[in-house]
Amino acid sequence: MKKSTMFERPCFRGLLAVACLMTTAFTGSATAQNRPVIERIEPTTGAPGVEISIVGRGFSPRNTFLLGNVELPVVRRLPNRYTVTLPPNAPSGAVTIRTRQGDFAGPYFRVIAGRPAPVITAVVPPSAPPGSEVELQGQNFSSRLSDNLVFLNNRPVVVRAATPHSLRVIVPAGVQDGPFTVRVVGAGESQSPVFQIGVPVAITVLEPAAGPPRSRVVLRGAGLSTDRRRTRVTFGGQLARTMSASPDAITVTMPRRASGAHPFVVTLPNGTVVTTPVFRIQNPPVVADFAPHEGAPGTTLVVTGRHFGTDVRAVQVQIGGRPLRVRSVNDTQIQADVPPGITSGPVDVSVYALSARSRHVFTVAASLAITSVVPTSGAPGSVVVLSGQGFDARPQANRVRIGGTNARVLTASPNELRVEVPNGPSGTIELQVGHATARPPNPFIVTSPPAIVNFQPRSGPVGTLVTIVGRGFGDRAGIVRADIGGIPMSVRSVSDGQVVVEVPRRARNGRISINVGMRGGAGTPQDFQVETSQRAVSAVTPAAGFAGTEVTVRGQGFPRRGILVQFAGAAAVAATRDSPVQIRAVVPQGAQSGPVTVLLPGGRSMPGGVFQVTAAPAGLRITAIEPECAYAGCRVVLRGFGFSTRARTNQLRFGGVRVNVDAATPTTLTFRLPNTPRLINQNIQFELRVARDRTQSPPFMIIRRPTGGPTVRIRR
Repeated sequence: MKKSTMFERPCFRGLLAVACLMTTAFTGSATAQNRPVIERIEPTTGAPGVEISIVGRGFSPRNTFLLGNVELPVVRRLPNRYTVTLPPNAPSGAVTIRTRQGDFAGPYFRVIAGRPAPVITAVVPPSAPPGSEVELQGQNFSSRLSDNLVFLNNRPVVVRAATPHSLRVIVPAGVQDGPFTVRVVGAGESQSPVFQIGVPVAITVLEPAAGPPRSRVVLRGAGLSTDRRRTRVTFGGQLARTMSASPDAITVTMPRRASGAHPFVVTLPNGTVVTTPVFRIQNPPVVADFAPHEGAPGTTLVVTGRHFGTDVRAVQVQIGGRPLRVRSVNDTQIQADVPPGITSGPVDVSVYALSARSRHVFTVAASLAITSVVPTSGAPGSVVVLSGQGFDARPQANRVRIGGTNARVLTASPNELRVEVPNGPSGTIELQVGHATARPPNPFIVTSPPAIVNFQPRSGPVGTLVTIVGRGFGDRAGIVRADIGGIPMSVRSVSDGQVVVEVPRRARNGRISINVGMRGGAGTPQDFQVETSQRAVSAVTPAAGFAGTEVTVRGQGFPRRGILVQFAGAAAVAATRDSPVQIRAVVPQGAQSGPVTVLLPGGRSMPGGVFQVTAAPAGLRITAIEPECAYAGCRVVLRGFGFSTRARTNQLRFGGVRVNVDAATPTTLTFRLPNTPRLINQNIQFELRVARDRTQSPPFMIIRRPTGGPTVRIRR
């Protein structure tokens, strides 16, 4: 019955008619969308039996594929690709897909006549072992390898060559007697008579695999001959004497002049040639001795003898049936490591399955361990005794390090080592014997007491900085202690060859002692004379300069705070105290040449000589950076000359970031360090521009302020 279209269906008038038309249109659109489509077929020509791939969309397992009125059987289904076979009675025509909505035609397929079926006329040879090549002779084979499908007793067979009259195939392993089947694509198949699987000819085992000339060797295999006289065996081109022959073994005597490593070449009476695994001419090894005769796991065992060869892979060393790791081999010596868990026993050496045994027994000692170290500290060159177990009686076989520095072993026994302390740092003692390592729980302290050569000055008041010259002070100020007559001194700086200390209050005449951690201490060769503290100024440095110059005033008796310095023609300025014998002050603006006076608390004063005030140099320059601290936001004073007294006229930048100057004089600029993340922990110069002049400061680093930490102010 013919289906009516949307235009043939009756609909009501008015709004119902519109709804009806919209419903019909929607249904027709959905049907069109679900309609299957055949886009292409592969191939488009073929004989009966060929497989055809149909590519398209909208396929369903309920669909049927036709060529003319003949159904095409489906052999594989994929979402957009179906594979069908062409039956013998199918005509040429369009490939059609039949659905519930009707038939839909696709591309045209042309059916051609099939090729004649293949015929097998002979199998040459009629019997052969697995792995052999066999020729199938006949007719109507394909010249294309892939078109010839060959089976032996239903097992796939590899086709190596193909012509219309011959197929050369390989007999597969594990197959049983049965016929060959040849199937040519699009042309049918043919079957041969039963093919006999023969015994494969092979020699797989040599007993032994190595030996000296004139030794007897058994060649074991299958498919061999019992005819001893007609079985020919050669080794490296030399004829070996055949002693006996059977289907699975041939016994030969090696030639007298045989040498090297070669396979045997066996020629059987039927002409078959068989090659064996390699046999190596090797004299049996001889073990003369080994050393040491006793040792702990990890000990390196040295075996001496002969006929060991040079191939590490061919040598095995065992003690009590446990293998050792062979490290090196030459013809007269083997070095091997004793593994953990081994038991005492003779040393067995095997070279290419030829073995020998030692006359002596290797005794396994206790595991390597250090139980005591006496003494636990000492100077370089002194002797320390290590007691324990598992040591090597040969001193050079025990490797000792103290603090990472090699130490010389003077004498050795299985339970004690006498070791010379090296000139190096303190640290853990490490003993290595073979591959075993032992360490005591506590470090060894290498004592290297400091030495004092000289000190300057030899006398001075409280606050004097004394420089002590020598060696062995190190570079860690935290472990250096100093005193004079038993009174502690402040350590101002430390290097390995020099220590600077400050004479403290209540100090008395006496030798200055320096102690460095656990290294010990040393004293000055003479006493330091502590002078009576009298308030006086000894020098003003420099003696001349312009306003803004920092002046150092040296003397004695300077109190901790409240010190002022008076320059002629200007108000007194506050001084910074470095020590009881040194203060610093900046020449103020308006100062004139004339006397310098140090003003002390309580109205006392100390004359300081004459200071000459000079004109500031021409140009612009930054001479010093004086920060309160190095964190962002800290106050900084730049010193120099050529600055503008108007703060905004001084254009100051740090790393390209503009810095606002809070106060300015011709020789000072006051500001705060910028808080810019990219400038933190960077060595950057201040760049200053005043009018047309430019200058740069030495590098300065703003450091990151610790979270929650206090502001660390820089001591001036």
